[in-house]
Amino acid sequence: MAREINIGDRVAIFATVGKRIEDRVTLHILTANNPYSIVDPKAKPGDRMRFEGDVVFVDEDLGRVTVQVLGRVTVEASTAELVSKFRRPKDTKPLRRQVSKTATPPPPRRHRRG
Repeated sequence: MAREINIGDRVAIFATVGKRIEDRVTLHILTANNPYSIVDPKAKPGDRMRFEGDVVFVDEDLGRVTVQVLGRVTVEASTAELVSKFRRPKDTKPLRRQVSKTATPPPPRRHRRG
């Protein structure tokens, strides 16, 4: 792993196409323990596919990352290729200040006679 992967980073995972059942193909993702399948009428067995997603969990003890792609996929961190680091927006202002400047005052309340 060239750079450390953190939560929010965009990473790529590679999968190999396995068997085909009508329009569906099975995917074999390196170091992932569960099988995955997608609908792709053009994929052939042996093709390699690239999926990009955001990292949602990092397990530093086991060296694994969970990526939001095809659902949630947990793979070894060394097999995930870093696409882009997460960057926090620079113009962060508290939401309360943004709302108070643009919000209109609420309409006056009418009392019921009862």
